Amino acid sequence: MNLSSPSTESTPPIPHPPIRRPKATELSRDQRRDIQLLRSIGWKYDAICKHLEFRPTKHQVRKACSSRPTPTKRVGRPPVLTQAQIEELVEFVCASTKNRRMSYEKLASTLNFGVKKDVIRTALACEGFYRRLAMRKPPISDKNAELRLA
Repeated sequence: MNLSSPSTESTPPIPHPPIRRPKATELSRDQRRDIQLLRSIGWKYDAICKHLEFRPTKHQVRKACSSRPTPTKRVGRPPVLTQAQIEELVEFVCASTKNRRMSYEKLASTLNFGVKKDVIRTALACEGFYRRLAMRKPPISDKNAELRLA
């Protein structure tokens, strides 16, 4: 790296959102019932995973064996933003450095989704975006400045 010639500042590359692993699909009542049947006749978890056509994960098999086959209602508050709105938000934030540095309030008002800053912050956090304070550059001594230019 040549530090002697002052070059024009190059802009850092725009970060892309982290890659999210796709969520495993939920098992139906019949699938859970099949898993419980195989487990009740002595099959191991790995054998059940390999045998069934829909390829459940080992975690899904364990969960299906320890719970009722009848599905329960999903718990929790429904999301405020749709998946399309979240994708638009991530695309907007990744589009430029200026957009990336906007406050959550400014993002909420710019995108006009009709939500507050907390919803924007939560949606970005779920997508893997977190805000941190930038570190200040330490002052450079005269001796080190001379060594850099040498």
